[in-house]
Amino acid sequence: MRVSWAGLILFSVSHAWAEDTPAASPEVATPEKNAAGIELFEKHIRPVLIEKCYSCHSQSADSIEGDLELDTSAGLAAGGISGPILDKEKVESSLLLKVLRHEEGVESMPPDEKLDDETILAFKKWISIGAPDPRDSSLPTSQQMRAEEQLKHWAFQPPQASTPPTVAQADWPQGMIDSFILAQLEAKNLQPTADASRETLVRRLYFDLIGLPPTVKDVRQYVEDQSVDAVDRLVDRLLASPRYGERWARHWFDVVRYAESSGKEFNFTYPHAWPYRDYVIEALNSDKPYNEFVREQIAGDLMPEAPYELPANRESRLIATSFLSFGPKRHSSGGTAFRMEIVDDQIDVTCRAILGITVSCAKCHDHKFDPIPTKDYYSLAGIFLSTDPLYGTILQKYSNNPTDLLPIGPNAQAKHDALIEYNKMVEAVEKPLTTKKAELTTVNEAKKTADKNKGAAEKQIAANQEAGIEEDSALKKKLDEAVAAAKIEADNITRLNAEILPLQAAVDELKKKRPPAPAYAMMVRDSAKPADVKVAIRGNLGSRGDLAPRGFLTALQVDDVPEINPKQSGRLELANWMTSKKNPLPARVIVNRIWHHLFGRGLVSSVDNFGLMGSKPTHPELLDTLAVKFMEEGWSVKRLIRAITTSHTYQLSCNSIDQNMQIDPDNKLLWRSSTRRLPAEVIRDAMLAVSGQLQIIPPEGSTVTGLGDKMVRNIDTKKLQPPSNHRSVYLAVVRDYAPEMFDRFDFPSSALVSGSRAVTNTPSQGLFLRNSEFVVEQSSYAARRLLAEKSATDDVSRVDLAVRWVTGRKALTVEYEEALKLIDPIRKSQAEIKDRDVAAWATLFQALFSTAEFRYLVDIDTH
Repeated sequence: MRVSWAGLILFSVSHAWAEDTPAASPEVATPEKNAAGIELFEKHIRPVLIEKCYSCHSQSADSIEGDLELDTSAGLAAGGISGPILDKEKVESSLLLKVLRHEEGVESMPPDEKLDDETILAFKKWISIGAPDPRDSSLPTSQQMRAEEQLKHWAFQPPQASTPPTVAQADWPQGMIDSFILAQLEAKNLQPTADASRETLVRRLYFDLIGLPPTVKDVRQYVEDQSVDAVDRLVDRLLASPRYGERWARHWFDVVRYAESSGKEFNFTYPHAWPYRDYVIEALNSDKPYNEFVREQIAGDLMPEAPYELPANRESRLIATSFLSFGPKRHSSGGTAFRMEIVDDQIDVTCRAILGITVSCAKCHDHKFDPIPTKDYYSLAGIFLSTDPLYGTILQKYSNNPTDLLPIGPNAQAKHDALIEYNKMVEAVEKPLTTKKAELTTVNEAKKTADKNKGAAEKQIAANQEAGIEEDSALKKKLDEAVAAAKIEADNITRLNAEILPLQAAVDELKKKRPPAPAYAMMVRDSAKPADVKVAIRGNLGSRGDLAPRGFLTALQVDDVPEINPKQSGRLELANWMTSKKNPLPARVIVNRIWHHLFGRGLVSSVDNFGLMGSKPTHPELLDTLAVKFMEEGWSVKRLIRAITTSHTYQLSCNSIDQNMQIDPDNKLLWRSSTRRLPAEVIRDAMLAVSGQLQIIPPEGSTVTGLGDKMVRNIDTKKLQPPSNHRSVYLAVVRDYAPEMFDRFDFPSSALVSGSRAVTNTPSQGLFLRNSEFVVEQSSYAARRLLAEKSATDDVSRVDLAVRWVTGRKALTVEYEEALKLIDPIRKSQAEIKDRDVAAWATLFQALFSTAEFRYLVDIDTH
């Protein structure tokens, strides 16, 4: 399918919302959305209802206020005396959202406090996908399903490699993957569509593997390379590029909810989160085995050092554990509640990211669908409660839980120790200065009092004289005493200032010579006293049940992991259990994530949920075979990506076949390539690449570091997100403060595990592309670059080159004509226009940036 921008251009001049974009599919209920909604309910909705609502709106309440019962699915759906509180068609109209937001005209709930924005956003998301409620007795629960049946779930069985099936069209498969795909197509009487053109394939590979558009030279070289291994060599070159790690790191950051602030009600900066960003990019570029990548993030601080290991490698493993520290936190709270909130987040992100299961749903009760008892949840909680997260922050208003940090870089610990000692010396010198300044403050106050007394006495004496009253000896004495006191204090002020001056100079000089601080990173370390914890009945920390010895999920029996060392947290054993080849989930989950990013849909579409409420795999034998092969070949992510991208299946076009559409309209069996929109970051980076403004050299650190430990709402947004031409992966990720472009194009919440992004098509996206200062600026830079291009000296060659830069193909004849209709009125206008030629060609680039062909991976028309 080719999506042309011809015909758009003139229309877009007067209609800011015009876009040549594939139509968005309407929201429909699917098993994946139902599962996602139930996950949201169990993790974010039910705990709030229990804690904030049940006391007044449940059958156990003394009286049910407003006739609104929230402890049953039927009661929540019915609403109360004010009517229904859920509007699944018009989510924003839901009364529930309005009362939670404390909007005017409705009663605020909870009445004594407003929920944080992330929780309200979770309610909105839950309603938007149909508000599924597992309390409905029509849904299967773990109490209603026999545990042994749950344990037979396909994802809990060890993956088994299968022999690639025999297919009728024997010359079509280019490898094992294609045989599995084609066998299912033939079984359903489906035909694979035609191959993608070479122009289409090279653009697809560039965006999928490095997230940047190919240059005109890149396209030409590949199109002209007719060797049989042309694709293999191109894939190898892209995987070897440093840009690969930058592109694929963002996929991982979505899953582990990486961010540089705490989120929640009081959103504090995390100035030292960025080293984790660089760790992930480097790990992917070096093709660190995935099992080691995971182990380092869970227990890098506990992994034994290798003989002759470089200090930088040890430091890298410590930085990796930031994974457990940069999650969202409510820093205004404290004590056990604060720690358990962190532990719940750690359990959730670890199990969903690596195992694809929603263990946090077992916090208050046995998991409703998967064989995960509450005791298993608290066995994991004991491991994480025995771990101290070191995320930094400082003690200030609403920030009550500061921690240490990890000094990093050459001689970092020595630099840190030297700085600490130097600061102690400065404090020692400052101490007498502080004392003298405090004394000066006291003396100044005494001088003011003496002057006041003197003035009052003088005023009274003058009044007496004017009234003819005899001189009052007592008043005269009072005046003399005040004068004497004022002189004494004046002398003291002079003396103290003379004493303070050299002390202040000495302190100022010391501060000027203060040694530089090293860089710092987050990490975790074992607590001083690791211990097991008791089950919190119904999630209530004040109601304790049986002791839950530290351990792992009993549903996933792995017999090659040693018992937990009672003197340690158990994270090392947890990391080994999670990455064991005998654990049925980690290889399947990461293989599926990689497949999802290359095809737009995983073999298991519910990429974050492999439990009973998740989707079944469309190609189970292929998934298992890939998972086994992935482990046998050293857990190499690059090797897996290479196998997938060099398959015939990946290289198909998007062309539709009517018969296939009747049988498999959603392309679940992969008879063609699906049209995919580029993520927000890739759209931005591509614009910078086209304009010639992309700064390819990575920045040092993060812009958040220079801001220090502050509450985000007290920081100017221009300082929070300063202009930058670096790749988007290096932009600061501040919770609740995503750049506008990211917000418009479905950047996921950095408070949630997001293995699959939403893809919307809204008028606001078109308006952004027409009015954004960034887009206008990059269009102008692209125009200047085009006009300076020596290979394009006339209108025809310039239109062709502009289209090639933006879409990867040559311009069509009709597009030359349409482009000139757009450009000429500006060039010939009688109005005063600065840099007229630049303005004209910038308008063309802005129109090109607005097309679907720029923002989507589609077939390129080469005719």
